Amino acid sequence: MGKDINVKNIEEAVKSLNHYAERDRGHFDVRFRNVHLCTLNETAERTIFRKNDLYVDASTLYELMMPIGGRGSHHYHGLKPTQIIQTLSNLKKADCIIHSEKERILLGVYLETGIDKCMVVIIDPEATVKTDFQAKVCKLITMYEYSEFSKHLKNIPKEYIILLRYPIKKGDT
Repeated sequence: MGKDINVKNIEEAVKSLNHYAERDRGHFDVRFRNVHLCTLNETAERTIFRKNDLYVDASTLYELMMPIGGRGSHHYHGLKPTQIIQTLSNLKKADCIIHSEKERILLGVYLETGIDKCMVVIIDPEATVKTDFQAKVCKLITMYEYSEFSKHLKNIPKEYIILLRYPIKKGDT
C-alpha cells in the first residue's frame, strides 16, 4: 500500500515526510505528485519520461533523512524534509540530465536556499518498465548534495550527457 504526497502543498508534504524519519513509522512507499518530470522532455529535446509522478520506497526516504555519520553512514544523506520537497518541486528546472550506463537517469537540481545543488538518481524509465510491470511511475533511487560533482564530470562519457547548463569551475574538466 502506498501514500501520495503532493509537492505543491509544501507544508503538508514536509509533515508527511517527517513520518519517514523513524524507521518503524515509515511503512508505506510514496508517490510524489506534481513533480513534472515530463517537462524535462522538452528541455532535453527527447522523450525520457512518460509519467510526471515519482515513486520512492520507505527505506530510501529514511536513508535520505538520516544524519551523515550514523550507522551505515554511506547510505545516510542528512537531507531535511524541506530540502527533499524543494528538490522534487524543482526537477522541472533541472540543469543537468545524464543517462548513466547503469540504467539510471541523473538530474542535477539547483536550490535557491539551503544546499547548492542536489543530484537526483532515478531508475531509467525504460528499465523500470522492463523490470517492474507494476510500475506506474519512475522510481527515485537516491538524492544527495553534489557540490563536488563538477570534479566527477570529467569521468562521464560525453555521449551520456543529455543536458548540462551550469558553469563548470576552471580546472574541473
